[in-house]
Amino acid sequence: AKNSKKISDAKKDDEFMKSVASYTWGNRADDVAAVAWELTVLEMSMTDDYLNAIVSVIANPDMNNQSNVHNIPEELEELQNLISEALLEASEEVGPLIQKSWEEIIVTILIEKCCVPLSAVKGVAATYRMTNRPPPTQASPFVSTILRPLQEFDQVFANRTPPHVESSWKEGVISIVAERYSSAVEELIATVKRTEVALKNRKARRSTAGGKSDGEKVKLQLFLDYREFSTMAKTIGVDVSGVEGIVKLKDLTKEAESLQVGGGASSNGDAN
Repeated sequence: AKNSKKISDAKKDDEFMKSVASYTWGNRADDVAAVAWELTVLEMSMTDDYLNAIVSVIANPDMNNQSNVHNIPEELEELQNLISEALLEASEEVGPLIQKSWEEIIVTILIEKCCVPLSAVKGVAATYRMTNRPPPTQASPFVSTILRPLQEFDQVFANRTPPHVESSWKEGVISIVAERYSSAVEELIATVKRTEVALKNRKARRSTAGGKSDGEKVKLQLFLDYREFSTMAKTIGVDVSGVEGIVKLKDLTKEAESLQVGGGASSNGDAN
């Protein structure tokens, strides 16, 4: 029994060590952002608080004991300038690390997370192909999850984002995600059009539900999905008119706008 317990404990220790060994702080956006914020505080302190503290220790004359005064005012000023230059030079090496943390590491991690739901784009066609379903009236459920990792991360670190980073990192994430999304939609639309051509001389071309063909329903769904995605990007604080992938999505799905129930576009049909 004792031997079995030792073996069990050894296995647990081994599993724990493997999990520790496989952990890399650079793989989690939250950890990278936390480290980047500490670097931001350090950068600001080096040119302000640290400067004053060091000068007060090294070059502060003791007014109560004039025998301890070794520096004349001009020398004190020169010493302060030297210390300031040294700290400024050191702080300049911190800035690029902060910039890289946000605009490269964090952006890359969030892009991969946000792109996971895009695999569901292909399934839109299967939802309406030969199913006799009515035309869609709202976005696909997966669309609301695309930018969720970015939204949640932004909410947590909104007050811990370095001032000079601003919103460029969010634009970087949405730009790539929208590009991949538009590529998936473009591929699906091409497939739908080929299918429509193959069925154009068959009675099956039009379904009975809603008087629209399966292909039209798919296109309408893609339009509603684009509109929801664009709205989400706006909510995050990104100007969608400057995001190439979102503009492309609009162009790819605009012909389906007139297919909405009731005919024509709704009052808020254009997300851009």
